[in-house]
Amino acid sequence: MGILNLYLLKRFMYGFILSLVVLLSIETFLSLTAEMEDLNTGDYTFAVLLKYTLLSIPRSIQDLFPYALLIGAMLSLGAMAADMEFVAIQSAGVSVTQTILIILTQTFFISVIFYLVSDFSVPQLNKKAESIKNIALNKKVVHKANGVWFKDKNKFINIDEVYSNSNLKNISIYKYDYSLKLQSLRHIDEASFENGNWILRGVKETSFKTKPIQTRHYHSQKEVEFIDPQLLDVTIHKPHNLSLGDVIKNIEYLNQNKLDDSIQKRIFWEKLLKPFSTVIMIFLAMPFLFGKYRTNTQGKRIVVGLLIGIVFFVTTTMLPNLGTVIGIFPFFNVLLPNILFVIIGYKLYKHQLELGLQ
Repeated sequence: MGILNLYLLKRFMYGFILSLVVLLSIETFLSLTAEMEDLNTGDYTFAVLLKYTLLSIPRSIQDLFPYALLIGAMLSLGAMAADMEFVAIQSAGVSVTQTILIILTQTFFISVIFYLVSDFSVPQLNKKAESIKNIALNKKVVHKANGVWFKDKNKFINIDEVYSNSNLKNISIYKYDYSLKLQSLRHIDEASFENGNWILRGVKETSFKTKPIQTRHYHSQKEVEFIDPQLLDVTIHKPHNLSLGDVIKNIEYLNQNKLDDSIQKRIFWEKLLKPFSTVIMIFLAMPFLFGKYRTNTQGKRIVVGLLIGIVFFVTTTMLPNLGTVIGIFPFFNVLLPNILFVIIGYKLYKHQLELGLQ
């Protein structure tokens, strides 16, 4: 069995790497073409564009990983099925069910290792890539008519312009006492995080605790704790910019401030269940590699693989979002689409068994 495991892994990885290289080449070319529209806008030179594209490649690999595994399985394992190699394996006493379990186990361990490594590296690289681009284009990260609002203990914070988590403009901070009576209003024209400190420029402070009301103006101020960076991460960073550790911190932060944490919890469970989702996607492809489907051409296998990937992606994206709107508990929200595809995959496999597959 050890020799069989290594042989299946070798064939599986060959198809996966080939598919990943092709998909990544297409993705990088399309991204580079799309970025050309902003070339020479502001400080967005070709060197900055190239740096942004290179730093974005790890995120593309992370996004393409399950689909490269799927198409790789359809190609390499499909070629084995077409060459009757699985029939030879069966004649040696290893059933198709055992072969599938070996493939799914290998998929799981490959996925766990990949997502652990990518969880530590991809978010940081992607944050850096987006920061480089936004600074060069002087582009806001958040585009909302009334800016973004935060609650931080007894303060309500409104930021009109967010360029990165270290570059903010037009900030208003409303401070209340425990009876919700407004104590002070503070407006800052610009805040930037430099060398571990927040540098505030154009500060106007109005105190309502005294009579008459007092207003003070400051050209600049330096503060260590101005706005908690965790607060900014909750709003400005997309899921692929957050590591599992970041999401856990965000959930804790939201709970401490009695804010809705359903979206962050959904992201948490999506990240945690990613290896299982990848295994389920490969499981869906297994019935198409055996029985009457094994004689399909490589082109047909690629099409089938793409169709499975598209249906899986659309369903596992739409249903959790719909569940969040309805108010389904985040864990079940993420789990239900996966259970649905496990049932579909099992039905397809049972159908193959009824056709005589052993």
